[in-house]
Amino acid sequence: MGLLATYFFIADRDRLMSAIKCHIPASVHDKTRLVYDHMLRAVGGYFKAQFKIMGVVYVILLVGLLIMQVGYSPLVAFLVAFLDALPFFGTGTVLIPWAVIKLLSADYEIAVGLVILYAVTQIVRQVIQPKIVGDTIGMNPLATLIFMYIGYKISSVIGMIIAVPVGMIVINLYQTGVFDNQIRCVKELVADINKFRKL
Repeated sequence: MGLLATYFFIADRDRLMSAIKCHIPASVHDKTRLVYDHMLRAVGGYFKAQFKIMGVVYVILLVGLLIMQVGYSPLVAFLVAFLDALPFFGTGTVLIPWAVIKLLSADYEIAVGLVILYAVTQIVRQVIQPKIVGDTIGMNPLATLIFMYIGYKISSVIGMIIAVPVGMIVINLYQTGVFDNQIRCVKELVADINKFRKL
């Protein structure tokens, strides 16, 4: 039933959209379209930023692995950088267990090298992420950092990832005037409370 309804909705999409537009004021339609465009830009920009960060992490990993003369360095660096871009994963998913195995195998130089490489990738990621994400989606780096911190406190890594696009959408909604009525009502309420207190 759900598939059938979906098919009919897609088949009549243009007619349904035209009917909806006829019954929605132009101002509401324009704001909705603007919010939708901003949302696409925010989400798309966020993923674009993650690819940029992945590229930086890849270069650091590649250089480190080449110095340690690890076989198939370009492929290994790419796979680890790809894992780093995914939620719940990171460079430590591979580098830390790898370092432990090397340590148990008495290959101390590689073990220390992998730990150092892990530390460098994490420090660089934390330093560049707010700047790259902020520049790509058009948000202030400080605001990006604040949203990431709030998201991390609410729901760890996945919250940090979701918080920036959500924050961008909220900011765009505010800029397009979606919250104007609510803000005006709050201001009027505060003004009335202040008048009442002065009586």
